[in-house]
Amino acid sequence: MKNMFAYWAVYGLVELIVYVWLFQWIGFWPLLLIQILSTAFGIYMFRKVGGTLLRNILDGRTVAPYLLDTVCFFFSALFFTIPGILTTLIGLLLFIPFVRRLIKPKLTKWFAKQSKQSNPYYFDM
Repeated sequence: MKNMFAYWAVYGLVELIVYVWLFQWIGFWPLLLIQILSTAFGIYMFRKVGGTLLRNILDGRTVAPYLLDTVCFFFSALFFTIPGILTTLIGLLLFIPFVRRLIKPKLTKWFAKQSKQSNPYYFDM
């Protein structure tokens, strides 16, 4: 629990430093516009991707490679809705196909490990 508090404290400090730096560099209104647009885009993505992903998982459908892209887009939407420049950048990174190709094997291993502990799903990569 102490580690979790330390991670959030470090994240908050880094985010504050980035905000101050960007405030000095581009100003208040562009920074506010970036945050509003990223949150609006994240909410839009949740509406488009989130419902489909949740229905597929609840119906017990296979999490195949094309659905792993949907999982990446879901996390991207989550990072977009969390206020912060760093989370917005992480959300943008999840759009890049090269980054998703690096993440897909890790997601597959994590889903496979979760499936051994609970419901048996078939994961194909």
